[in-house]
Amino acid sequence: MPTFQQCIDANPTELMSLGVSIGSAAAQLTQLGASYGQTVAGLAASWQGKDYQELVKWSVEVATFIGRSDAAMLTCAGALEGTGAALMATCTAMKATKQAAEGVGYRVLPTPFVILGPSQWSQVSSAGPGAPAVLAAYQAGAVAFTTALVSMYTAVIAQDTAGYAVIRTALALSPS
Repeated sequence: MPTFQQCIDANPTELMSLGVSIGSAAAQLTQLGASYGQTVAGLAASWQGKDYQELVKWSVEVATFIGRSDAAMLTCAGALEGTGAALMATCTAMKATKQAAEGVGYRVLPTPFVILGPSQWSQVSSAGPGAPAVLAAYQAGAVAFTTALVSMYTAVIAQDTAGYAVIRTALALSPS
């Protein structure tokens, strides 16, 4: 599970790039499997007998292995690309929300939790009889920012967990 700071520092585009690379590798594996099958089939004209029949049986096992590997790789690629895109959107929104809170004077703790910053406390102190109202307004803003950041952080954890589950399931189904 990532920390709040890891979410702020994250670059989920790397997951999307990895997904594209794995998808490309799966396509190359499919092509290699097809080439192998064509080579075995092409040997039929010049190679007969028990040895060739064993090679044909083996080529069926190879095709099955490649098919299962391909499916696992494509599932992983899709999960990485989808998870990366979802994480990118959420992490970008989280960064923007954190910057907005800090931009108006709040301090954002790494839990995530938003508290009043020095300039806001100064304004509360100098507000005289209106201090309770000013404090309440700033506290309401801190609660709103905290709620938004916690919500996004929770979404990142859920997205990360869901992506991980898809990848683990795909890997469990791949040939050993």
